[in-house]
Amino acid sequence: MNIKFLTQVTVVEEKSNTVDTVFVNRFINGMMRIPTEIRLRFKTINNTPAVTVTLTYKSRIRETLTTIANGELISAIIAAMGSQLKPIQEFQTNGNHAVEDTSENFELEMFEAFIRSQHQLKLEDDFISPYGDRFLHAIFTIGFHHDVHFYLKRNEHIEELLNEALKA
Repeated sequence: MNIKFLTQVTVVEEKSNTVDTVFVNRFINGMMRIPTEIRLRFKTINNTPAVTVTLTYKSRIRETLTTIANGELISAIIAAMGSQLKPIQEFQTNGNHAVEDTSENFELEMFEAFIRSQHQLKLEDDFISPYGDRFLHAIFTIGFHHDVHFYLKRNEHIEELLNEALKA
């Protein structure tokens, strides 16, 4: 059997460091559907801070949204997870969508910020990779089933942060 595929000309787009407006619109629409669970994760995409939000609805449908992010968007998402939709709606209409920050390990930076916050910390069983690496699974609760998940490779720095948090 000889199958021929049509090839399309690849258009190289200029790298744009702005928050994806589709992400913001879908996140707001998802929040209006009153999700039963929200999970927020931080990541680094091409040395740029990014977020992934997973919304689970009553019908058990899950929607996962990802975009590069700035501090204003992150603050608005966390406020929305705490049932305050006004900041994300204001971000949609008047927010600064430019992402100028760079980071090599944004997830670690955000973990350090959350460990010093007043949000409740819950430690789950470590995740062990197929290569034998141990990853801390930490969950910070913003609201009922509205959580921020971190998976960080265990090292001395992570252990020091955890010891500080447990002493406080």
